[in-house]
Amino acid sequence: MELNRPSVIVALLTPFDDSGDLDEAALGAHVDYLVDGGADALMPCGTTGEGALLADVEVAETVRATCAAAGGRVPVLAHVGRPGTGPTLALARQVVEQGADAVSAVVPYYYPADDDQIRAHYAALVEGLEGTPVYGYTIPERTGNELNPALLGALIADGLAGLKDSTKSIERHREYAAAVREAGGGGFDLFMGSASLVLEAFRAGAAGAVLAIANVWPELCVELARAQREDREDDAERLQQELAAVEADVHRDGAIRGLKRRTRERLREHGVSYGVELRAPLGRAGRAVAQR
Repeated sequence: MELNRPSVIVALLTPFDDSGDLDEAALGAHVDYLVDGGADALMPCGTTGEGALLADVEVAETVRATCAAAGGRVPVLAHVGRPGTGPTLALARQVVEQGADAVSAVVPYYYPADDDQIRAHYAALVEGLEGTPVYGYTIPERTGNELNPALLGALIADGLAGLKDSTKSIERHREYAAAVREAGGGGFDLFMGSASLVLEAFRAGAAGAVLAIANVWPELCVELARAQREDREDDAERLQQELAAVEADVHRDGAIRGLKRRTRERLREHGVSYGVELRAPLGRAGRAVAQR
């Protein structure tokens, strides 16, 4: 994927209709809003997109609809992470067939995995996808498994294209950035996943950020990246403070539901209906689907 540096990738929400199915019209309107707001790329079906609660066929359908809505205007980096290597690779192949430009897979979860097992997992994805860029995603709070900075150089050598860092630790992010430099990974895309740490990550050399908050405020995120590119330090500091403030406000309402409510408010201004339900068990959406 070719992106601005530093870039802004939206950790895309998944809207559901009254029946609990994907609301493709709402998704399409949201994608238009984000592209018009300057987003560099979209990541559907990650943590913010409730990907772990979706069946594989629903992930593939959501990625297809996202790619159709994007229409080639921005790349689509589809998240496909599953606990097992085989299911992750199978889903990755499906979303590539649906038009995804690249795939992201979270560090394997549920069972403890050591460095050799994590390396083998990503190597299988890189080899099995035959040229489609594969990105890692570390969020140990959810997976229970760490991606050690010492392992990152080996993953880069194996062909990993990038990494989303949601450790919520700027110290760990700096360790990842140092590992990228030591590996000579000038084309490796290290992304920050925490809105409150974006500016510090950019200063450490991050290629960009994958942000849930960009669902609602893409312009704010894009302007922060632009200020950093243009060395406007005062503006960058001010924008980072604004970004951290809106993130804190959303989290008081429950992160995903809060983002959906604010997305509904934004899209209502454009005459678009956007549902705020979450997939069961977090919400009601999907229960009717399961019953059918």
